[in-house]
Amino acid sequence: MSVREIGDKPEVMSHFPDCYRWLELHDRGDVYGHAAVAERGDDLELHVTLHRWGPQVRRNVSGDVNWVKEEARRLGKSRVMGVRASCEGKFDSKLFRFAALYGFTEICVLQTASMNV
Repeated sequence: MSVREIGDKPEVMSHFPDCYRWLELHDRGDVYGHAAVAERGDDLELHVTLHRWGPQVRRNVSGDVNWVKEEARRLGKSRVMGVRASCEGKFDSKLFRFAALYGFTEICVLQTASMNV
């Protein structure tokens, strides 16, 4: 497991605004995901996109979560706020199990819609 900050926005996060720090999640150079983090008040906002899943990635993500927690502490944040967004309007029922697996609590669902003016 290793977290590496990258300068360019990952393609899978191309729709995100530029206010994030971009992270590459990899195991000995083999990229298995990307993440974006941003400071939001007392929270460190976290978005994660995994490109594959399996026992090794599951173990790696545990280390990644520890890295994020340490980074939040370093920045003086009291919480990590994990956020899941789907521009396809799909509800991800696996999110709650995934989040609980890595220690996230106070899970809620937020749905939004926008209208051009």
